[in-house]
Amino acid sequence: MFTKNFNSIIFLLFSILLFNACTKDVEVPEPDPADRISGRTVRYTVLVVSGANTTFKSTQGIDSAIVSLVMNDSIYSVATDTNGLAAFNNLAAGVAAVTIDYPNHTRANLIVDLSAPSDTGYDANNLRNASTMVALFPLSGAGTATIKGRLFADLDLTTAGMEIAPAGIKVSSLIESSQLVNYVNHTGDGEILSISYENATNSILSDNNSDYSVIVPATASGLKILIQTDDFVYDQIDAGGSPQRKVFHADADTITAISGITIFNDIQFN
Repeated sequence: MFTKNFNSIIFLLFSILLFNACTKDVEVPEPDPADRISGRTVRYTVLVVSGANTTFKSTQGIDSAIVSLVMNDSIYSVATDTNGLAAFNNLAAGVAAVTIDYPNHTRANLIVDLSAPSDTGYDANNLRNASTMVALFPLSGAGTATIKGRLFADLDLTTAGMEIAPAGIKVSSLIESSQLVNYVNHTGDGEILSISYENATNSILSDNNSDYSVIVPATASGLKILIQTDDFVYDQIDAGGSPQRKVFHADADTITAISGITIFNDIQFN
């Protein structure tokens, strides 16, 4: 009798423990205190704005962008509010990797240093603030521009001027990287060590008339876009009328793309 009751009690306790284990709320672990510097923590705020109208004086925040932060093998994700703000509290001081995603926009990848350069900047609770403003660029619709033109090459040296280049030549556009520093900003202790954008490259093929047209991210003040083409091989007619195999190359063009504007840019191969 005792054995039967004892077994029943053990089974009941096991069932309660199993139920609690299956129904316990999942909590995001805080950074290990050992990773902190003297117990000091950081409140890091990211402001996500649309690059289409970015001036750093009058900005429009992007609502519901997903900001993800990786630090000390932990991943935290926060959606921006109606003002474009996402906040991460109680972070360890150190280097963090940040990604920002929003539909139909470039994806931003940042490396941010949240380490304090000195003992200054902490309040009485050993807390300090760092913040970053990052612009995302639209990929279609409002906030983009169109770059179009025709490809030319001197395919026949016996005639004056240039001919249109063969169809099907690849034309690519991408954001000129050196200007990206102009579209981020940080305050307090939070240096941006690097930034890159994904989905910022677009490639199309020239049509039968050797025309191309590509939609690119743009800003109100002008975003620099590189236009590049693949080389092509063609039997050029020389001055004597004989075909000579030649590789044609065109240098990259830098175009300033302003929101809502169509820019005409012909390309000449050498």
